Amino acid sequence: MSHPNEFDIKRLEKAFESPFPDKVKSVVEKTKGGYALIETRLPWDGSDNPWTRNLVAKIVFVKSSGIWKLYWMRASGKWNLYKELKSLNDVINALKDDVHGCFWG
Repeated sequence: MSHPNEFDIKRLEKAFESPFPDKVKSVVEKTKGGYALIETRLPWDGSDNPWTRNLVAKIVFVKSSGIWKLYWMRASGKWNLYKELKSLNDVINALKDDVHGCFWG
């Protein structure tokens, strides 16, 4: 299966559904060779401004090795490799566990 694809996008969005979708949503966008996981939030001041967007993770599939690379963003705005994983399920679990507080704070 080539990446990015709609099946994986739906899988990621389902895995990170918000219990408060009227205030917080997880959005998955296609990137070159993978996906960007983005948390969007309703403006804090109740204005009509666009929802804020916070890049949570970048997920890249390396076709030649069949490995998924999970990246986190430093405060400097640079992406750093968090871990190489064998499956998209492993990526989802690593994001949910977030043992180092790199993704969700």
